Amino acid sequence: MNINWSHPDLLPKKLVFVDGITRSGKSMAGPIISSFRGAYAFQHQAILDNLMPLLKKKSITIDAAKSLLVFYFNQNVYSLNISRGINFRPGDHSSVTKDKDYKSFVKNLKKPDGDYVIKEIKKRNHAPIYMSHDLLSMIDIFEKINLNYKMVYTYRHPIDNIFSLIQRYQRVKAKNKLKYNYNNPRIYSMMIRKNNILLPYYTSGNENLFLKLNHSEKYTFYFLHSLKNSINQYKKLKDKKKIFLLSYDDFATNTKQEVKKLSKFLLLKESNFTVRSLKNENLPRKLNSKLRTKKMKIIKKSINKKMFDEVVLLSTKYDNKALF
Repeated sequence: MNINWSHPDLLPKKLVFVDGITRSGKSMAGPIISSFRGAYAFQHQAILDNLMPLLKKKSITIDAAKSLLVFYFNQNVYSLNISRGINFRPGDHSSVTKDKDYKSFVKNLKKPDGDYVIKEIKKRNHAPIYMSHDLLSMIDIFEKINLNYKMVYTYRHPIDNIFSLIQRYQRVKAKNKLKYNYNNPRIYSMMIRKNNILLPYYTSGNENLFLKLNHSEKYTFYFLHSLKNSINQYKKLKDKKKIFLLSYDDFATNTKQEVKKLSKFLLLKESNFTVRSLKNENLPRKLNSKLRTKKMKIIKKSINKKMFDEVVLLSTKYDNKALF
């Protein structure tokens, strides 16, 4: 029996996603965007990240996925306004202790529940800011959900991004590649099972190949898969006005100009707190080009030639500002 899954109206009038590959600069850009007037605190989410692979593989219908997303976004925005389920951990990127509205979050802990909150939300008309992963790589499918959104896609020099991935997740390296397993309760992204081994969803159709790769090649595989699909999807996208492409290097070194561009794109003005957020994120900052050369040599020794040639090609395009 076919069921027409549905939902109430979306409470926030506009959603903002800070998207990109893991370790591409989302956590650097997110707090700056959330410092703008009319923006909620920068938040992590997992539901959209996990629904997209399911939609891509037609494991869930568009109307069911949209309903789940609307329920989540409505509940999330409502909870933000009464400080329910708020992250007060000072060391987290999504901690409200670093947000411009921190005092309001503390005050709202005593705020009564009720429908009047909905009226306040509609009157304030703030934009929720969410981190997402690899959404641009599946943007054709996301467009079918038909939500009002804008996306800031962060992308980083391939050498820096891959090196950061390898270093950050060195701790999860399997000593025996045949025993590689994603069976970790702290991993919240969609998985598939192959020969009783849990693997990331993006390995679908290439499971055997992926298992033969060494640690560095596995993360290079993810990087290449996500970036190449993101580039292809962006080129095919009809309404590119929804997407702001944010280069890590430009944002880190030419911060003031990029912040102004972001403000104009999102139709959100900088606040007095923006300067403090920039300082917290050590922006602007200098980048060491000599260190990048050293990283490149390490990566060359760590991955196979075919992969390295692809990395070099993408790096050249990045240097020439021709990735997208």
